[in-house]
Amino acid sequence: MSDNKPLVVILTVGKSDNGKKATLAFSAGLSAAIMGQPTTIFLTGDGAVWGFEHSASGISAQGFPPLDQLIDEYRKAGGRLLVCSVCYRTCSTGSHENNPSVRMLEGTEIAGFATVLELAGQGVCLTM
Repeated sequence: MSDNKPLVVILTVGKSDNGKKATLAFSAGLSAAIMGQPTTIFLTGDGAVWGFEHSASGISAQGFPPLDQLIDEYRKAGGRLLVCSVCYRTCSTGSHENNPSVRMLEGTEIAGFATVLELAGQGVCLTM
């Protein structure tokens, strides 16, 4: 991707597949960020869970680094992490509103679909 168009990865899957699609999404995002692409991962539906602390602990897909490590490396590489504004309240496990000890990952932003559509319209969009 030599034209520096933004990459948006929409992740809709939570823990039901043992983190396989999340691993692929963060691997793709990390690769793009390392290549210098402006990269955003949008967590929506059951995928909103990955925006919260400790959600990826102990999850590893064969052949890939542990998911919590991929998420950390993605963020350190400058990748942007957005959690759906509706799913932030309704889809994430742990119900942070009822349990104040459940916190979002540092630097994670809350955003709506308008933000994602604007970003996706400027570049490339993948859905997982």
